[in-house]
Amino acid sequence: MRQFVSAASPNSKGLLEITGKDFHYLRKVLRLAAGDMVSLSLPGGFSQDATVCKIDDGAKKMALQVCATPRNDKHSSQAQDSAASRTRLALLQFIPKPQKMELIVRQATECGVSAIVPVIGEYTQAGCEKALQKPDRFEKIIREARQQSGSQVETKIFQPQKLEAALDLIDGIVPDSLKLFLYERTDGTVSFKDALLDQEQNRSQAQDAAVARPCVYAVGSEGGISPGECEMLLSRGFKAVHFNTNILRCETASLYAAAAIQSALDN
Repeated sequence: MRQFVSAASPNSKGLLEITGKDFHYLRKVLRLAAGDMVSLSLPGGFSQDATVCKIDDGAKKMALQVCATPRNDKHSSQAQDSAASRTRLALLQFIPKPQKMELIVRQATECGVSAIVPVIGEYTQAGCEKALQKPDRFEKIIREARQQSGSQVETKIFQPQKLEAALDLIDGIVPDSLKLFLYERTDGTVSFKDALLDQEQNRSQAQDAAVARPCVYAVGSEGGISPGECEMLLSRGFKAVHFNTNILRCETASLYAAAAIQSALDN
């Protein structure tokens, strides 16, 4: 069952009114009719099934009645437990061209990345960060990606930051995280496996090893990451990782890294 990501919560009677573009999505894209069920992703990460109880095509309005008990409680619980047990990912993305940034945000959302911090780097092309001054555009991309993929993770994109400010921000969002950055050169880098093992071994013994540790990974723009930025990342506890693959575009590298990290840590 496809999910609908709602920015609003149902009223005290359990009703949720749908209008505008959301009505078009549910009526024309999902082709919902009266009596059909839809999975709601509500603010706060709560999921609940709902029934389409009324449709007014003339006024382009639809009313959803939230079920007192989920239609498939076991499935809903399993989906939320699965999302909670996965490694929390945060992405520091040095800003590429706008079209590539949109693709990166969409793919990161589908992969379940919880936080995306765009970084204004030395190799960021002039003016590219201006496209990120339209948060509504990226919120729409995130919402559509969650609805398409069924992701239970509430992905959030932050305002563009210079690297030092971005590092301060990410330390507050995901403290005590594994920290990696992708580097196209081989000098001074470690293997992906060694980077994970080294940081896990340095983890405080007082911390609960059963709790999945979050991971922050940084990916450069089209020009990569500058030597000065690499030094700053290293000084803040990041490990430079070189994947022994073909040369990857920045949008491919971001997706590749997310998949590699999830495969290694979640298993």
